[in-house]
Amino acid sequence: MRFTVKTVSLKFGWLMPARNPKKWEQPWDRLYEETLEQCEAAEALGYDSVWPSEHHGVDDGYCPGVLPLCAAIAMRTKTITIGTRLMLLPLHHPVQLAEDAAVVDILSKGRFILGVAIGYRESEFPMMGVNRKNRPSLMEEGLEIIKRCWTEDEPFDYIGKRYKLRGVFVMPKPLQKPHPPIWIGGTSAVAIDRVARYGDGFHGWDVKEFVAAMERHGRDPRSVPIAESRDIYVAETEEQAWEEGKDHLHYVASLYREWGEADRQDPAPLPPLTYDELRRTTFIGNPEQIVGLYKTRIERYPEFTHSILRVPAGMEHKKVLRFMELFAREVMPTLQG
Repeated sequence: MRFTVKTVSLKFGWLMPARNPKKWEQPWDRLYEETLEQCEAAEALGYDSVWPSEHHGVDDGYCPGVLPLCAAIAMRTKTITIGTRLMLLPLHHPVQLAEDAAVVDILSKGRFILGVAIGYRESEFPMMGVNRKNRPSLMEEGLEIIKRCWTEDEPFDYIGKRYKLRGVFVMPKPLQKPHPPIWIGGTSAVAIDRVARYGDGFHGWDVKEFVAAMERHGRDPRSVPIAESRDIYVAETEEQAWEEGKDHLHYVASLYREWGEADRQDPAPLPPLTYDELRRTTFIGNPEQIVGLYKTRIERYPEFTHSILRVPAGMEHKKVLRFMELFAREVMPTLQG
């Protein structure tokens, strides 16, 4: 069956990895307090969602405890959606994750989205005692177990390739019925096919592959939100945006390039990211320029429903708040109108 995908009004959220790079290091309690204040500001300014993000063993402290942070956000906000982008499901026991996520859904009064992905950084798997080669089966069995934990009212057994569980029973259940949405991230064809089979939302970029996978499984791609993440910085002038944002965005993009080497087929290492390349590939500018960049993006990829802006790592708190306010005032209304 073929489905027609129509342009929709974008929703905007914030990606909150709570990173503390050495170059701009500050006390950890201040960093987390500022992260919570940024979540409160996002709600007040009309953003749709906030998304803590998970990694382990990173020297800038990239948030390793996503669900505790989500619970804290739930206590400081009232209406904004709280999601994880993304929890690395193969590194977690699915029953424990289902229990913890159910508590977050209750604390947030049903505002929680569980976002998960398979993970890719090689160092994280031995750190947690997990064989990286087992990621696909751990991911798929984990998804099945979590959904059963949230929806089945009687104890159940689960016998799979990776998990052999007896008498599984999770209580309390989440507030959302049948369960909190599960949004899945993926880039490869196999991962995107998994999203089409299991997902209530898609975190990714290859929308054409995703639409094809959804149609292949008889699902309407319009029924599932599609979210991109975006490294971006906006200020009153292009020059100000570049000077204030370039080092922070270069730090983030360079580290992701380094991490992404593990799954590349080409054995030749990628060259270091230059500032010229950063300027060509990142949304940096004044409000009018950012609106233009987004309009071009929407024309090419009308399927996206959410754009999640990443807080620039190490940026001074007052600059982040000014960025959030300027984007909400000068960019969001045009793109959502």
